[in-house]
Amino acid sequence: MRCLQRNKRLLYLCNHYQDGNKMLFHNPIPIHINYQATNSEGDLIMLGLDFPMYMRIKADLPDGNLFHAKDRVYIKNTPNTNFDTLCKDADYEVTSDPIISLNSAEINLKKLSGK
Repeated sequence: MRCLQRNKRLLYLCNHYQDGNKMLFHNPIPIHINYQATNSEGDLIMLGLDFPMYMRIKADLPDGNLFHAKDRVYIKNTPNTNFDTLCKDADYEVTSDPIISLNSAEINLKKLSGK
């Protein structure tokens, strides 16, 4: 139900890559996907008092495989036309590799700007 087309919203994903000692980012990819803020008591127990800083994405397997740890995501902001390879104005960062289940993936994001 969460992966229905009518529930999906637009976000932009910037995959990271290493260039020597620098971590740089590819151009943003627009993706229509379902995301929501973490807001339950279980999230409070798991993540601590910082749980409002997290977002959760529920995705189909093909979309879930696009995300990797340390990638950056634009949710509220939109990327500039002159893209910054350091992706400084992104909202969120992928905290870990996606959690893959039988037919879906769960991706956790952490806000970059703090509280």
